[in-house]
Amino acid sequence: MASPSATLVHTLGHNTLGKTDIAVQSVLISIVFFSVGLRLWARRLRWVSLKLNDLLIIVATFFMVGRYVVEILMVVLCGMGLHSTEVAQVGGSEVLVQFNELTYAGDLLWVTVVALVQLSILNYYVHNFGQSTMTLLSYVMMGLCSFLWIAGLFSTAFFCTPPKRIWLADTPGHCGDRKMLHTGVNASEAILSFFVVILPIPSIRGMSLSKTRKISLMCIQVLGLAIVAIIAIRMKIEFDLDPEDPTYSSARKSILSCIVPLLGIILACLPTLEPAIQTIFGMSASPSPVHTSMYDPTFVRYWKTTVLSGRSLEEPEMPLVTLTQPFKAKMGYLAPGNIQVTSHWEIHSSRGSARLDRSPVRQA
Repeated sequence: MASPSATLVHTLGHNTLGKTDIAVQSVLISIVFFSVGLRLWARRLRWVSLKLNDLLIIVATFFMVGRYVVEILMVVLCGMGLHSTEVAQVGGSEVLVQFNELTYAGDLLWVTVVALVQLSILNYYVHNFGQSTMTLLSYVMMGLCSFLWIAGLFSTAFFCTPPKRIWLADTPGHCGDRKMLHTGVNASEAILSFFVVILPIPSIRGMSLSKTRKISLMCIQVLGLAIVAIIAIRMKIEFDLDPEDPTYSSARKSILSCIVPLLGIILACLPTLEPAIQTIFGMSASPSPVHTSMYDPTFVRYWKTTVLSGRSLEEPEMPLVTLTQPFKAKMGYLAPGNIQVTSHWEIHSSRGSARLDRSPVRQA
């Protein structure tokens, strides 16, 4: 008899569910790499250093790659998508033990990736919405997500005592109620994800944005609600799993399990991609007014943090502005007057005026 791994690789030809699982994950993880790459590039285009939400997405992508490898091993080596009778007949009972081990690792990675994505989105809210209420609610939600992450991680890791009993049923010990565990974790994730998605909606409605921009932001919210719906469907499938045929019944759950964190990473990257997309398609940024009013949220936040508290804060992003004067007659010829204002607050004049050189502001 051929080795179990080689024989089960050969069965991939008629393993439709397994091939579908690998295909869906491969397409989505390619989009994830592209989205994260654009996100990092957009930060570089804006000359903005990486923040905590960027680092959390990078870590989440790293763990998602690990889960992607686990899923491929479950299909290729353990025959996920095939009936357990065929898997045991072809590969032996050891393959089912290996399947349970990989399922255990995949569940731990799933809980971790979902929590990292939620924390990244909430941290993005903190940095990009100046309202104190929004910031407070974001921090509260971050605390709840962190608590659920730790609770879900430990309850999954120590579902059986000892954990080895999860994949070796004849090991002395005891296990909890698997359906109750999965129902609790999935229901909590769905509820928290729902509130994470709808949290910025009141702030978005109050912003003075163009109709197109608001529609694009609302589409992102709809995608987030779709992810919440997928989590709920995943919870329903948990009840339909056949413990006597785990390799076949868990294939549909596996497809939904991979869609949730992968779409979550893409969703977290979408609001940050505007500079990169504008550069790719050669579009100029839409003109926005210079922040000169003391009632501007960015100005107020910067003033309170730097001046009143004496702490240092990275300067808010200011668009580069070029002010062009009409042509004027000067000393017998026409000379255009251009003033370029950059983020370093330097003033460059194409006229080379001596009055600017003698200005006390210029000398300072």
